[in-house]
Amino acid sequence: MTLTNNIGQQNCFNIVHTLKGHNASVYSITFCDGYLYSASSDKLIARWNIQTGEPDNFSIKLDAVPYIIKAIPEYSILIIGLNNGLIHIIDLNQKTEITSLKHHASAIFSIEINSIKGHIYIGDKDGNLSAWNIINWENLFSFNLDCGKIRDLKYVNAQNLLFVAKYNGEIGVYETEFYNEIKSIAAHKNGVSAVAYNADERLIISAGKDAHIRYFNFEGQQIKSVPAHNYVIYGLETFNEGMNLSCSRDGSIKVWDRSFSKVLQKIDHKNIGHRHSVNEIIIIDNDCFASCSDDKLIKVFKLSDDF
Repeated sequence: MTLTNNIGQQNCFNIVHTLKGHNASVYSITFCDGYLYSASSDKLIARWNIQTGEPDNFSIKLDAVPYIIKAIPEYSILIIGLNNGLIHIIDLNQKTEITSLKHHASAIFSIEINSIKGHIYIGDKDGNLSAWNIINWENLFSFNLDCGKIRDLKYVNAQNLLFVAKYNGEIGVYETEFYNEIKSIAAHKNGVSAVAYNADERLIISAGKDAHIRYFNFEGQQIKSVPAHNYVIYGLETFNEGMNLSCSRDGSIKVWDRSFSKVLQKIDHKNIGHRHSVNEIIIIDNDCFASCSDDKLIKVFKLSDDF
């Protein structure tokens, strides 16, 4: 694996690393204790030093394609969800497999943690939602939501709620004591692909296959609809109190103001971005975020000193 350094435009974000080495699309990335982990359709998990951009000797060769990975820093574990439904749990300190979960029968698309209860939530292609105890990996429940693919999950500690992005076009809102659905919001006709939460205003934010970003209150009323990208939006992240991020199959990352009213910076192949679908964005810290793409690359961006 090799590293390319680039000097980006003087805007909200500049590029600090372009990570090269995967031989196929990079579908998912995650961050833990100074390392960025990447999952590719070349069936490899790689690890990179976030400061230098250099790969180290940690890698995992898989028998199937990993669609989603999630590091849990509190427990020093890495969860790998494959396109055949298998889930690997890796101890990052010992570099060994703790266990594998053979519960799901279709591709894993979403993983989320409830840090208060120590529960892990997993969603798959067929609309199955399962929960697991992170201590002993006991299966707590498994529901088929009859909603198509579960593309994203978001747990909100302050509200003790789990938001489920469903490909039937709905956002499911679940309480996390008995896991009853307390609200279903019709959000995007062709499917919800990402979901986020604005804690200050108590608003639910969603993105969809229709390339729009929408705001809803807890009564399910739509507050705002923004035509944000040209194709399906794969990621929504809050960078800080004044900025939000989105990424899309159209190959672009957009930096938005607090309310998704104005694009502060568009990052694409014309400047410092990716040439193909941007499959995921993650926040590294208060200064940096990273992205991965079908162009086989991972990019790390840093907030400009001038911004």
